[in-house]
Amino acid sequence: MVKPDYLKEIRREDALTISGIKDLKRLTAKDAMIKPVFLLPDDDGDKIIKKLKAEETKVCIVVTKDKKFVGEINEEDLIKLFLIQVKYEPLTEILNIGYKRGFAHMRAVDLVNKHKATVELGTPINRVIELVYKEGFQYIPVLDKAKVVKGVVTPSSLLNLLERY
Repeated sequence: MVKPDYLKEIRREDALTISGIKDLKRLTAKDAMIKPVFLLPDDDGDKIIKKLKAEETKVCIVVTKDKKFVGEINEEDLIKLFLIQVKYEPLTEILNIGYKRGFAHMRAVDLVNKHKATVELGTPINRVIELVYKEGFQYIPVLDKAKVVKGVVTPSSLLNLLERY
């Protein structure tokens, strides 16, 4: 009977041999990224809700006018605000109305979350997979060297890429 460690070592040797091929495509964050949904820092609550509802994503990327990354706003952030309204706003608590009052005057910059991790276009796909798994991110912003947002990687965009390889 062949030992599992022996088979693993053979696969490792084969992988190292294959990795020496110059024309071998190396998957990176750029290969898995999709187009993000952008918000500007001055966008209001209505625009935030409209974009979150209209898109398939659950996250909007907040960027400056020159597309520099500021942070993100996701559906859960808005639900938390509604929950605060339920707990602390009598109109909402008693009458079940007035949910938007708590953030209607807010702008995207007031609601933005700083993201713990971003990747660059050339980041190896294995590192991106680690971040999605370890950090539990629903998406990871992909930036170029000038910190301009070029796309986002989501679990589904990763699956779409990896099923081809």
